[in-house]
Amino acid sequence: MAARKKTEAATWAASSEELETILDEIEAGSVDIDVLSEKVERAAALIKTCREKLSGTELRVQKIVEDLARAEPDDDED
Repeated sequence: MAARKKTEAATWAASSEELETILDEIEAGSVDIDVLSEKVERAAALIKTCREKLSGTELRVQKIVEDLARAEPDDDED
């Protein structure tokens, strides 16, 4: 439960950085087999967090662009 709250509160940059660290450790073979599953679970949670943040940002940007497009005066009316 504490890890979930930590994931929810994390910024995209912090989540991405932690994920990169975990991946580097796994790729380097420096993760003890006893903690490998914990690292993989944490990485999965971080990936989910990053995807959710990216998706939310994409939706907000699309809405802003749509609002701007509706607010533009038509140049054809002149």
